[in-house]
Amino acid sequence: MKVRTRFAPSPTGFLHVGGLRTALYNYLFAKKNNGEFILRIEDTDQNRITKSATENLITILSDFQLNYDFGPNILDQYGPYIQSKRLTIYEKYYLKLIKNKKAYVCFVDKKNTNLLIPEYDVNQALSRITKESFLIKLKVNQKKTITVCDEIRGKITFDLNLIEDPIIIKSDGFPTYHFANVVDDHLMKITHVIRGEEWISSLPKHAILYEAFGWSSPKFIHLPLLLNPDKSKLSKRQGDVAVDEFIKQGYLKNALINFVALLGWHPDNDDEIISLNQLIKLFSLNRINKSGAVFDKEKLNWMNREYIKKISSQDFKAILKKTLSKNQHDIDELNIIKIAKYCKNRITRLDQIWDEIAFFYEYPKIQKDLLLTFEYKDLFSLWIKELGKLSSLNKKNIDFIIIKSEITLHIIGKNLFFPLRLALTGKTHGPNLFSLINILGIQNTITRLKQASNEL
Repeated sequence: MKVRTRFAPSPTGFLHVGGLRTALYNYLFAKKNNGEFILRIEDTDQNRITKSATENLITILSDFQLNYDFGPNILDQYGPYIQSKRLTIYEKYYLKLIKNKKAYVCFVDKKNTNLLIPEYDVNQALSRITKESFLIKLKVNQKKTITVCDEIRGKITFDLNLIEDPIIIKSDGFPTYHFANVVDDHLMKITHVIRGEEWISSLPKHAILYEAFGWSSPKFIHLPLLLNPDKSKLSKRQGDVAVDEFIKQGYLKNALINFVALLGWHPDNDDEIISLNQLIKLFSLNRINKSGAVFDKEKLNWMNREYIKKISSQDFKAILKKTLSKNQHDIDELNIIKIAKYCKNRITRLDQIWDEIAFFYEYPKIQKDLLLTFEYKDLFSLWIKELGKLSSLNKKNIDFIIIKSEITLHIIGKNLFFPLRLALTGKTHGPNLFSLINILGIQNTITRLKQASNEL
């Protein structure tokens, strides 16, 4: 049987990084096994639907190269892949359950709309559902236990005495998650259900439905929870969990995919920088952990930094051009190739670019109180004079001026570098003086030193 996995989000808002991991693992497993990866939109809870959420989900999967084989806009014989368009399909199957006495209808009392009255007579129930408001419940044999196998955790046994008859069709005519999920997974030939650990509690309801229909269930794989460093559950209430937000903050998509892949899974070696194509080759279910995976932001930052370093000079130049344009600066004002080389190795996220390079394009605000703590006047005068003698620039030129400053003015270490950097960049820390002057240019450097002296 061909492997078919599915990512089945609800269009109720932004995509959580946990959702991205679920989509990724489903994609990797399908591609590793020459199978098919499906996108199904589970929109049966009509009150929670967010406008444009489906389009946003499709865009994100495309941007991360998690290309699905079939979905809302790519149909095969098992579609449609939007649950709200499958209501007539669900009707066929809930009627079958009622007729087989596996489910029963509850009618809304006309005098007290909060009261539900079950109708166990099948013929009576079927004759009334076209005329009255109703919902449908699944029958649970509470005297039984039921055992379901999870491919990571093994056999899990549930006491059905703890489960009340669940609603499978709501009063608005839409199925609940559990009913639609089971019917769709069966009809869409899903072989492996890979989803978050939080759905384990739903397993008994799903197992009862498979049993009621007489269907074989797919294989279940429940992924470990994503945790904060303090081991609490990573949730929307705790801030940065939306995939869109990580992209806005300047995390690269390939870095985020790499990082998310290692949240609960690891290859059989110590490699941590792994491309999507490599992940497909390496991925296997037996290397998924049972225990929760800590979302370590510091590790994500390290990984993103490593990916930024690997960006080609030409691609990083294009990123810089966008940053400069956004901040209303001409890309030809300075040597952008030199700036790209300087910047690429100093940032953790792309949104840090402007803060890192702004002083090259805008005259820095002088920290006067700090600069006045240094003997800067003679130092600046010497550098203005020596730089003015140069017809070209190289590291030896700058080393010569540094040595001359030390010998003639007896200024060394931070007393030499800090005031010069303050005048040129507005900060005490930053690039070495040659790199800084090499990008600014000799004349621009002289101008800034003069301006700093004049301000004081």
